[in-house]
Amino acid sequence: MELKDILTLYRRWWWLLLLGLTVGLASGYTASRIQTPVYEASAKVLVTRNRQQGNADIFSMSDQQLVLTYLQLLKTRPVLQEVGRRVGVLVDEDNVKVEIIADTQIIQIKVQDTEAARAAAIANELIQVLIEQNELLQAGRYTTYEQGLNSQISLVQEQINALQSQISEINQENIDEQLDLVNRQITDLQNQISTLEQEINGFPSLLSSVDRARLTEMQSQLGQLRSLLALYQEIQTNLVFLGKPSQGTGAADARITGLQATLSLYQQLYLNLLSNLEAVKLARAQSTPTVTKIEEAAVPQGPIRPIPVLYTALSGMVGLLIAAGAILLKDYLDDTLQSSQKIREMLGLPVLAEIVHESKPDQNGSAPSARHPNSPFLNAFGILRINVSRLMAQNPQRSILVTSGSLGEGKTTIALNLAKAFTQAGKKTILLDADFYKPMLHTRLGLENKTGLTDLLGDGLDWQAVVQDCEGLYVITSGHHPRASVVQLESNGMTKLLKHLQTAFDIIIFDGPPLFIVDSQVLSSQLGGILLVVRQANTSAAAVRTMLEQLKLMGVNILGVVLNRVPRADTYYYGGYYGGYFGDNHKAKEEDEPEIEKT
Repeated sequence: MELKDILTLYRRWWWLLLLGLTVGLASGYTASRIQTPVYEASAKVLVTRNRQQGNADIFSMSDQQLVLTYLQLLKTRPVLQEVGRRVGVLVDEDNVKVEIIADTQIIQIKVQDTEAARAAAIANELIQVLIEQNELLQAGRYTTYEQGLNSQISLVQEQINALQSQISEINQENIDEQLDLVNRQITDLQNQISTLEQEINGFPSLLSSVDRARLTEMQSQLGQLRSLLALYQEIQTNLVFLGKPSQGTGAADARITGLQATLSLYQQLYLNLLSNLEAVKLARAQSTPTVTKIEEAAVPQGPIRPIPVLYTALSGMVGLLIAAGAILLKDYLDDTLQSSQKIREMLGLPVLAEIVHESKPDQNGSAPSARHPNSPFLNAFGILRINVSRLMAQNPQRSILVTSGSLGEGKTTIALNLAKAFTQAGKKTILLDADFYKPMLHTRLGLENKTGLTDLLGDGLDWQAVVQDCEGLYVITSGHHPRASVVQLESNGMTKLLKHLQTAFDIIIFDGPPLFIVDSQVLSSQLGGILLVVRQANTSAAAVRTMLEQLKLMGVNILGVVLNRVPRADTYYYGGYYGGYFGDNHKAKEEDEPEIEKT
């Protein structure tokens, strides 16, 4: 199907396109009015990291990877549940959209909700919960180690206080208590060192950036624990020495000196523990990425959807497309003959003329525009007359049967106006009504039908006795309805009548019954050719094709097709070329007669 055929099809179904557009517009507008408004609040957060952290840190990933990590964290179930608990409503993941602003470390958070204030509250709470979750996640890495250091600091502080009181009162029991505490500390440190060494030895040879950072952290802790163990072991040595029995007054002085040395070691141990604790806190601070709120979500002033204008326009477009698709689908599935192109494709016959549709034909079957000498109606029959004349030029019979595929195709109108066209062209023409079942010529022309064609064939009357003159056009009506019309049409009387008429007239036109009537098939085999009248979008191609195949088997000469009742919008010559040529400001000019359409 070519573009012009599609446009013609749409012009024919313009009302359906308009209906689809109207329904679409109305549906879109109605939907936009009844749909619950949805508001969107937006907030922005900046994710950065401390540039002092080493490459071996757990966060030795690219800035983009770091931001992507927090982007995923924002939509985790614990975060959304906590936000929902705080704002008092279930937060749907589908209503939260997080994205990275291009070429930055800024995360934009968009929250949609049916309430404007609640959308802003959810967006702001998401940032607050993210900040808290960030601190909790980083603190968890150092919590156990910090707790161990704090416990040791408290214990060493107690031991220092005990030693300071014991210096003034030396006895074996106090020394044994101190030694027991030191031994337990040494055992605990040795266990921690052993555990760390096993974990370090368990790392694979090829490390990821995360494993490498964890290994470095554990090695640092191992070094600190070994340093503490060395101090405790030195204290243990002093206490063991102090616990040995001694004689004389110098022994007491020696013990005091030993306790003071042990106290000094405890104080040094205390300082080391404090130093280690501060180092852990510093490491945690340096390795924790900073999450900063840079733009708080404001309460949106208007909804993001529905947008009445957009919804209405889109729905109207969808309705129009659906209507256009339905038209194309109907045309594809439709078996009726709707255009000249379809007739050529489906029947393999030329279209000799397209007759424009006139809504109110006059009594004799002519269109009101036919009263005008340059009317498109007359022009169409002029083209038809020329095409038929050229097709019949080599045929000695000069007789035509005008028929159709079904009822209501307009064959009588075509036969009558074609006969008039031949008469006006100076051809002596006779028109015979051979539709015995539904004769119409006498009604159209206002003639009597007491005697006619059936009387000629049945009673042997002379044709001159029944012929009637109608403004130069000779007409023989059908006459009374015969009992055996087929027998009469196949009789010798029909053969003799045709011979007489061919002698007396230049052109003989029969207005016959539709093709599905056997009379039409009998009559067509005796004439020079048949002219098939097809009413646009009314005649089934399959039915006509079957009838035509039967006629071809009989050797009938099928001249072509007349496409009848074509809407003005579908006739190119009517609305365009012809109307422009014969407009009020133009005079008709002589032009070569159109050639017959070829297939």
